[in-house]
Amino acid sequence: MSGDTPSVGFVLGSGFHTAELSAVARAVEANGFDSVWSTEDYFATGGIAGAAVILGATERLRVGTGILSAYARHPALTAMEAATLASAYPGRFRLGLGAGGLGWLDQQGIGHPRPLAAVRGNVETIRSLLAGEEVSGEYGGFQFDGVRLEFPPEQAPPIYIGATGPRMTALTGELADGLLLSVFSSPEFVRTQRDLMGGAGKPIITFAFFVLAESVELARAKARPILADYLADGESTVMTDAIGITGDLRALAAKGGAAALAADMPDSWIDQLSVCGDLDTCVARVHALAEAGSHEVALAPIAADSLRSDIEQLGLALRAG
Repeated sequence: MSGDTPSVGFVLGSGFHTAELSAVARAVEANGFDSVWSTEDYFATGGIAGAAVILGATERLRVGTGILSAYARHPALTAMEAATLASAYPGRFRLGLGAGGLGWLDQQGIGHPRPLAAVRGNVETIRSLLAGEEVSGEYGGFQFDGVRLEFPPEQAPPIYIGATGPRMTALTGELADGLLLSVFSSPEFVRTQRDLMGGAGKPIITFAFFVLAESVELARAKARPILADYLADGESTVMTDAIGITGDLRALAAKGGAAALAADMPDSWIDQLSVCGDLDTCVARVHALAEAGSHEVALAPIAADSLRSDIEQLGLALRAG
């Protein structure tokens, strides 16, 4: 996008089979969007492999991992993969890291102690390796013994941290090239995270669930069960705190989990926690996230059945201003 229109991209990857991923990414590019973030939700489409597929299928999109777990791979291996993509597609790859989905790590018997130290260790060592330096010692629980990349990239990719808690956001402001915010980031939450980065001026990329329909009511109906499933797990507390609904949300969930939330959550919650509605409403919500401090809004589609049409409609509307 250009002019006064905020940078807008899409969150793709794990929700798509690789047979679909290339075609959807090409549609995103053809309709004027700027980026794709390749998710890594276990056990679906891999974040690094997905990013490679998207990069290979497109010509100009910036493509990032959103996000890779700081625990699931040794940082030296992450650096090796990042160097490969950065060398193959100069200036187009971005590396997103974070603590990741802890439940998935538990399924694999992968521990996740000291997340701040683990993420710091990842960022510091990956950055050193991408610069062609040799790394030895212990960093964030990972051991290195004379590790050096054989093929460091000429242009190192920027490193973004996925954060929600205040200490991880502060670490992002200190250490990373930018911040990745979760799909439940309201404008209020974006403003709090911007302030927590300490005025670093680093880019904020905000992920947002996206549903486009002929009416706001139809869009909410599509979004409601998906949002309820995610909100019922209680991992979005910091984001729901930002709009003052955590207590009421927990009370509803206690009555019957995701089903109770889907049945009884107010429409205003859906409106605040997603880019959801008719075309004009979706455009307005993208702009609201940008005005709150998002340098880029990355839309995570819920309604895959209409996605190609949604991409075309939204791209045209955003380009029209």
